[in-house]
This record gives sequence, C-alpha cells and structure tokens, in this order.
Amino acid sequence: MLNEELKQKLYDTGYKYEESYGGCCQCVLGSIKTNLGHVGEDTFKAATAMAGGIAASGNTCGACTGAILAIGSFLGRDFENFGTPEGLANKDKSTMIARKVLERFEKEYGSFACSEIQKKLYGKPYKMYIPEEKAEFLANGGHGPNGCTQVVAKAAVWAAEILEEEGLLDK
Repeated sequence: MLNEELKQKLYDTGYKYEESYGGCCQCVLGSIKTNLGHVGEDTFKAATAMAGGIAASGNTCGACTGAILAIGSFLGRDFENFGTPEGLANKDKSTMIARKVLERFEKEYGSFACSEIQKKLYGKPYKMYIPEEKAEFLANGGHGPNGCTQVVAKAAVWAAEILEEEGLLDK
C-alpha cells in the first residue's frame, strides 16, 4: 500500500504544512491524517502545543512526537480498554513500535531532542518562546528547504513506513 508515490505525498504534505503553518507535531499528524486517515480531530487538536520540543522547550522534537502520536492513532489503547489485557497489550506493542521512530531520529539527527536537532541544522538551538529568537530561527531558514520542513516531512514518511512494517495500515 505504501508505494513511492504515497511516500512522496506524505513528504510533500508534511513539508507544505510546516512551511505554511508551523507546529511540527500537528504538521506530521496532518500529513498522516490527509494521506492515510486514522488521526482524529481530538488528537490533532491536542498536539497544538507540542511544537518546538513540547511547548517550545527544546525537549523531544514535535515532529517525533507527531510520528509517535500517529502510530498510536492506528494502534493505541482506547479508554474502553484502559485496564483490560487487550489494552495493556496494545500499550506495550505501541511503545515498542514507537521506539522505532526514536531510532530513526537518532540515526538521522543524532538525537530526538528539538534543541539538538536545531544545533545540527542551524548551528545553535533557539528558544522559540522568545520572540527575537523565534524571528532569528525563521530568518535562518527554520521553515526553509533545509530546516524543520524536512524534519517534519521525513517524520511523516517514517511513521507511515513503520505502520506498514507492522502491518497496521491495513487496519
């Protein structure tokens, strides 16, 4: 199901969303939602403040958390099964599958921390909650062709590849 054309659509959609709207976590989720479905409005909305490494803190990259949330949208533990054996099994399986996202980030960027990825891409991290630093980030290509746009685009493709590897796209 995940052919090169679909991978390119996932990449292009994530890239465009990040370039146009920002909010790396939502941009990954938006690409998955647009191209594969399964991402609910509540999940998308809840991801609003995950950008910039969770509330602009520079911690876990929003694109990384978006990819993990996307995986959970396909195989997460729902509230109805919160304490059931099935729910607990889905929790454990989702966690192990989500670790694959972390591995891809570490392989590509050496980290899944937003601040470390920014150092690699721009030579320094930015505190996105400080208007002057956010402006500097944008001036240095934050939403340009070699910036977070690529991180988001790759994360959307990685999430889809992992979902396919795990046989979850058919569900």
